[in-house]
Amino acid sequence: MTAARHTMSDTLKSLSQGELLALALESSRREDSGHALAYLKEASSRPDASPQALFMLGSEYAQLGLMEDAKASMARAAEVGPDFVIARFQLGMLHVTSGEIDAAKAAWAPLASLAANHPQAYLVSFHRGMLHLVADEFDAALTELNTGLTQNQENEALNTDMRRVIDAIEHLPGRSPGAPVAVPQPEGAPTVAPAQDADVEPSHLFITAYTHRGKPH
Repeated sequence: MTAARHTMSDTLKSLSQGELLALALESSRREDSGHALAYLKEASSRPDASPQALFMLGSEYAQLGLMEDAKASMARAAEVGPDFVIARFQLGMLHVTSGEIDAAKAAWAPLASLAANHPQAYLVSFHRGMLHLVADEFDAALTELNTGLTQNQENEALNTDMRRVIDAIEHLPGRSPGAPVAVPQPEGAPTVAPAQDADVEPSHLFITAYTHRGKPH
């Protein structure tokens, strides 16, 4: 067993960043979280760790329900790659899942300055929609989230998550201010303890990691 561990460790150290990421993607496609984590932890531990590696590691942690680790890795991705804005958006979403609204707002703040011609300009509308949602401004949230759906032509996995949020809002009785949002959780998601009256507050939304079979979106 010890020899096997040394062999695996030696193999990981011999791989380049590109090779580690490729192997992590393949492991995720096979739903082999153990090997995916091993490759991504090695890539992320190096001085030349890329924001993509950190983002993917955070996504793997989120899918496993390890939210503190997910937030830490996603925060590093946003720090290492300030232009890798999807990591910043997801970091805010992970904070929302933990009820850390102020931290989510801080993570999202730089997104407000994205130019209209930025490839991920749709994140401006999505993060505004989420800000309205956590403020119980449901009609404004719907407007912004639907605008983001129209703008986002490259990231269908993210659109799927945003449609899930929109559907939850639209099924609120009368969408009255202050009403709790019961957000359906995707199959296999970590269980969120229900609030009183079996409702889930907006601050307890569970948003899945933005990966599809291991591919980050």
